[in-house]
Order: sequence, then C-alpha cells, then structure tokens
Amino acid sequence: MNVYRWCARDKQGKKFCCELRAGNEKEVAEFIRSNYGYVTKIEKIRHWEEVYANFHSGKFAIDDGIRESFFRQLSALLDGGISLIKGLEMVKLKSRGGIYEVSNSLIKNLNRGFSLSAAMNKQKEIFTPASVKIIEAGENSGSLSVLLDELADYYKNQNEMKRFIRNACIYPCIVVSLTACTFIFFVFKVLPIFVELYSSLGIEETTFLKLIDFAEVNIRYFRWEAACFFLFFLGVTYYQRERIKEGCFKLPGLSSCYREMMEIRYCRVLSIMLRSGIAIPIALTAAAEALQSREMNEKSIMASYAVTRGARISQAIALNGELFSETSIEFISIGEDSGKLPEMLLEAADVINNELQAKLKNLKASVEPILLIIIAFLVGCVIFSVASPMMGLISGMPEYI
Repeated sequence: MNVYRWCARDKQGKKFCCELRAGNEKEVAEFIRSNYGYVTKIEKIRHWEEVYANFHSGKFAIDDGIRESFFRQLSALLDGGISLIKGLEMVKLKSRGGIYEVSNSLIKNLNRGFSLSAAMNKQKEIFTPASVKIIEAGENSGSLSVLLDELADYYKNQNEMKRFIRNACIYPCIVVSLTACTFIFFVFKVLPIFVELYSSLGIEETTFLKLIDFAEVNIRYFRWEAACFFLFFLGVTYYQRERIKEGCFKLPGLSSCYREMMEIRYCRVLSIMLRSGIAIPIALTAAAEALQSREMNEKSIMASYAVTRGARISQAIALNGELFSETSIEFISIGEDSGKLPEMLLEAADVINNELQAKLKNLKASVEPILLIIIAFLVGCVIFSVASPMMGLISGMPEYI
C-alpha cells in the first residue's frame, strides 16, 4: 500500500486536498470521483516523506496525544450526526500511521458485527480496559460522543502533564549528558597522555590516575565483552523500562511526585467512569488498571471490596494506605455528601495537579545547583590528578638565579 497526496474539486468548484493510502493511482481516482467529483492532482508521497509522517503521526508509537486526537475527531463527527463506521472512515481518511491502522482495524471489526467497545478490546495495547468500559457504558446509555470527548480531555491532560515533566527534565539531562561525555573524553583521551608522560619521567602517579589507567587497560583488553555487556544492558533497560521508571519515581524526592501523578490519573478516570453510569465497585477496580502501578492497583482493588461490603468510598480509600492524599479524601467525602462525586473528583485532580507542578518546579530549582556542585567536584578531581604530580616535579627542581 502506498500513500498518495491528492486534490479534487466538486461541482460547485470547491477545492479539497488530503492524503489516502491505496494500491495505485487508479484506486485514488475512483475514490475521488465517487466522493468528490473532479480530480485535479494525484501524486505519490516519496518514501522519506512517508517515514517522517508515520513517525510523527504515531505509526511507531501510540501515545496520549494520538489517543486524544482520535477520540476528539470521532466525538466531533458523531456529534455532527455521522454514523460510527462513516466517522471512523473519515478519521482514517484524514490520518496516517497509528490512527490510520487503529481506525482500519476498528472498521473491519464493526463490519463483522462487533460493537465499538468489543472492537477496541481487541487492541489492548492501544485502548486501556478502563477506556473500553467507558465506551461500553456510552454505547448502552446513548452518550457515546460525550464520553469520547471526556476521554479526549483525559488524554489531553495526561499529555500536558508528561510534556511538563519532560520539559522540566530537559536541562538536567543535557547537563548530565554533556558532563558525562566530556569526562569520558578526558579520561580516555587526555589523561592517558599524562600517565605516559609521568611514567617516562619516573613520577609517581596519583591514585585517581592509577584508577583511570587500570580502567583504560581493562576496557581495551575486554572491549568486546564490554560492548556485549553494554548491549545487553540496553536491551534489559528497554524491556524493563516501565519497572525502571516506577523504581526511579520511588527515589527520595520523586516518590511523592509519582504517587500524586497516579492519584491525578485515578481521579480523572474514576470521574469519567462514574459519569458514564458504571457502578462504583466496578469503576474502582477498572480505574485501578489505568494506574500502571502494581502497589496502587492492589490497594484500589481492596478499596473496591470494602465498598462492596457497604463502606463509603472515602472510608474505603482512607483505610487502604496512601492510595489518596488527605486532600482527595476530603473532596471525595464532600462529593458523596453532596451527590456530586464525579465533579469533586475532577476538582481534586486539578488541585493536586497544581500542587504537583509547583513541586516539580521547586525540585528542578534545587537539582540544578546540586548538578553544578557535582560537575565542579569532577573537574577539581581531574585538575588535581593532572596538576599534583607536575607541581611535585616543579617543587623538586633546583632553583636558578
């Protein structure tokens, strides 16, 4: 299948331009004539353009931004009175990469008689169980477009939070990367020159230079073993990236941020599920699956069991460890008393989100001077290891007048 960029005009002279995946230009022309009118241009997109477009449209990864775009487009089309299959075909027509493949798979399953929720459930790597249950509730209640729009809002908030965290980490990561590269260059290119110089002059090396010399000799001797170990390390890191990510967020200073991120996600998913009419115990269990945290997942399931036995939601959550902060529990209790639990869950998520952003800004401000201190220490070690033997040589030379 190739991707073609085309332009057409209808009988009123209105111009349309879009892209379409098809086997050849003849199929594109037939599609245009049957849906628009007159063909004005058809051109095949070159391979590098397609790769670039697929990369940015999500063929190689389906992220929250892609999910938001998909749910938003589909919701708008259903609001306009377009049928579900026709709406998915229009979404597919305007998209490439990830959204194109997702829409195409959903259309095939819908034509086979599956509901939208059942079709989405077949793509578990893209649609979470919580999303599937929300869609199923929307199908049963007739409010599918509303819930699709709420899911789009949820993924928009998730994407904005990830972007905020990513931007906060850019500067420290750049500083650490440049420092590491510079340090490695000095260790393996510059310092060996001084090691050879001091050895030829019979000057005793510092402990730091001895360690560097020892490391360089062993790395050169075991370079293939070191390369295999490095590749193995990269592979393990890639396949265990979720556990590593979760472990990093348990470090001091980040554990509270991670818990608040999970809490925000939980509140928003639970709010959507309750508004869609899903029973509270089922919603508690399904929302836990969106957390991607085994510990918080288990606590949420225990809270669901407590609610099934007749406990209030706020009481069940408070009894199951640090699943929610005191702020959220207060909002949930108020929501239960007022009958506005979904709205209060969203309020709680917004409050915690603002607190989290402030905390991350403060954390970033405190990390930067620590990084500068570490860099200064490393630079001092390098300078001392190089200059100390030289100063000893100079001080031992006779003075000439």
